[in-house]
Amino acid sequence: MPTTVPAAVPSAPAEHRAWLDLLTGDAADGVLSAALAADDAVLESWSVRQVHARPGAEVTAAYEVVARRGAGDAAVRAPEHLFATSAPASAFRRARGVGGPGDRSGALGPGIVRLDDGERVVHVWRHPHDPALPGLAAGSTPSRVEERLRTAGADAPLLSLETVTYRPLRRAVLRARTGAGAVYVKVVRPARVDDLVRRHALFAGRPRSVAAPRVLSWSADGVVVLEEVPGASVAALVARTPAEDQPTCVDPAEILRVTTGLPRAGLALPRRPAWADRLRHYLDALAAVHGVDDARLEALGGAVADVVAAGDPGPLVVTHGDLHAANLLLDPATDDGRARPRIGAVLDVDTLGPGHLVDDLACSVAHLAVLPVLDPRGYAGVDGLVERCLAEFGRVAEPALLRARAAAVVASLAAGAEDAAGAEGFLVVAERLAAAATEV
Repeated sequence: MPTTVPAAVPSAPAEHRAWLDLLTGDAADGVLSAALAADDAVLESWSVRQVHARPGAEVTAAYEVVARRGAGDAAVRAPEHLFATSAPASAFRRARGVGGPGDRSGALGPGIVRLDDGERVVHVWRHPHDPALPGLAAGSTPSRVEERLRTAGADAPLLSLETVTYRPLRRAVLRARTGAGAVYVKVVRPARVDDLVRRHALFAGRPRSVAAPRVLSWSADGVVVLEEVPGASVAALVARTPAEDQPTCVDPAEILRVTTGLPRAGLALPRRPAWADRLRHYLDALAAVHGVDDARLEALGGAVADVVAAGDPGPLVVTHGDLHAANLLLDPATDDGRARPRIGAVLDVDTLGPGHLVDDLACSVAHLAVLPVLDPRGYAGVDGLVERCLAEFGRVAEPALLRARAAAVVASLAAGAEDAAGAEGFLVVAERLAAAATEV
C-alpha cells in the first residue's frame, strides 16, 4: 500500500471521508496494485463500480479491474471484480462466529489480501471470496448450488443462477432457476444463520395470516435456500399502474393488515434500533460522504428530533423491520385487475422482532415517497398514494411522529445513495416529511 494514505483523524465523519478518499481516489491505484501483486498479477486499469459506505461503520468499494498475468507473448489479461474495505479482521471473525477477542484464526481465507502501511489496514478480496460471507463462493457456483438443491430434495437441473443483490460483508441473494421452478439462495453471515432460519420458521403453519418463504435448506457457512413465493410485489404493482391510478392501486389498509398478521412469537426476538434512533449516523454520513452542508443537516436533525422526543411511539409489538413495497407480495388469486389486490406474503424477514408499529408504517411511507426521485415520470402519481397511506396510518399512529420517523428512514436512504445527486433528491423528500411533521 502506498505511504500517502491520509492520516487518521479524530472525528468519525472525517475518518469516514478519509477512507472514502483512500478507496475511491488516486491512492486506490496503489491499494489494488499491491493486492494483485500478492497474486503475481499486475494492475492494468481500474474503475470504481460502487461504494458501500455504512454510517459509523466500514467503507467498502467495488472495482472493475483488468489484471495481467505473465509477460510478453504469454501475458494474459482478464477482467476481475475486486473489493476493498476498511473493516478490520475482527469484524470477519464476528461475522463467521469464530474466535474470541484474542483469537487471530479464521480472519482471512483464499482470495483475500491484507495490506498494512503502519497507519491503516485494508483488506482486498476477489469476488466471491467475501471475508464475512464464506458461503458466497458456494452460493455463486452453479454446480455447488445444484448439489445443495439435491440435498434439499429439489432434484431438478439448474438452468440459471443470477445475482439479485449483493451487499459486501452483509448478504447476497441469488435466484436459481431450475427445471422445477425457481428458488432463492440467500448468503448471510454464518453467525446469523440460526436467527434467520428461526424467523422464517415462525411463519410456518399459519394459513390465515401473512406468509413468508419456506426454508428448504441451510448450512453453517451461511447459505440458506428459500422457496419462491408466487405473486408480484407491491412495488411492481405500482410500477405497472398508470400514474392517474397509482393513488388507489393498493389499499393502505392492506399494509396495516400485514402488520397485525406477523407472528406474535417475534416479540421474544432481539430488538433492533429504529431509523430515528440512528439518525445522527445518517446525518454524519451525508456530511462526510456527500458533502451536505452541516447547517442544513442540523436543521433536519433538529426538526425530526423535536417531534420524536415529544411523540408517543406506542407499545412494543411485533414488527417486520423493513416493511416496504418490494417486500410485500400480492396474493396471485387477487391480482387479476378486477378488484383491489390483497397482500399474501412478506420477504426479508431478517429484521423481524419487537419494535413500534409507527416505524414499520414509516418505512412503508418513506420508500413510497422516494419513488418519484428514482423515476419522476414512472411514479408521477405516487404522491397521492403516499397521502392516502399517511391518512390511513395516522388512525393508528401519531400523524406528526409518523412523518418525522419516515423522514429518518429517508435520511438513511440518502446516506446510502450512490452519488450526491441521488442523496440530494432523497434529502429533499426527508426535509419535506420533517416539515410536514411540524405542521400536522
